[in-house]
This record gives sequence, structure tokens and C-alpha cells, in this order.
Amino acid sequence: MKYIISIILLGIGLAVLAGGFFLPQYKNEILIGMLAPLLVSIFSIYLNKSTFIRHPEKLTSTLIKSFIFKMVLYALFFIVVLSIYDFEPNPFIISFTGFFILFYVIEAVFLQKLIQSDNK
Repeated sequence: MKYIISIILLGIGLAVLAGGFFLPQYKNEILIGMLAPLLVSIFSIYLNKSTFIRHPEKLTSTLIKSFIFKMVLYALFFIVVLSIYDFEPNPFIISFTGFFILFYVIEAVFLQKLIQSDNK
């Protein structure tokens, strides 16, 4: 739970810093670009941890299924946001891409620590 709270604070903090101080004209685009990667990462970390605790042998299949689900979800998110919300698409796409990479790295570190903690 502490890990998830840290991710939330990091995501919101970076979005507020970028959108509030450096690029205030794009604050909505930056926040919306952060939203999907943050929520998906939180769900993914929770799902992966609970799968690993209950059935560690099913972790790989869970990772594959969640990856496919995430890609479909991200595609739908892009379609909905870009067709409904009227704003500048470039800052949104840059924000989304940056947070997507950041949160995937954080998920990878989390999984590595989770698996290593079991091997000790």
C-alpha cells in the first residue's frame, strides 16, 4: 500500500509541477495524460502482487493478459479523449508517453523487488 501511495504522490506531484509551474497553459493536457497510466499502474501493481502472493506460478500468465488488456484500454482511452475533449493533442501525447514510461519502469522495479523478496 505504501508503494501505491508513493506512485500516486509522484504522478500527481510531477503533473502539478509540469502543468502548474512550467507549462500552465497545458495543465489539463498534462493531468489527463497522467491519469490513465497512473490508474492502470496502480491496478497492475495490486493485481500482480495479489497474484504473486496467492499463486506465484500464475504471475507470467497474469502479466501477459494484463499487458494485452492495458494496450486495449490505452487505445480506447486515446480514442475517447482525443474525440471528446477539445484541447492541444501534442502536450497530452507527450505527457501520456512520459508517464507511461515512468510508471512501467516503476512497475518493473516493483516486480523485481517482489520476486527477489521471495527468493531470500
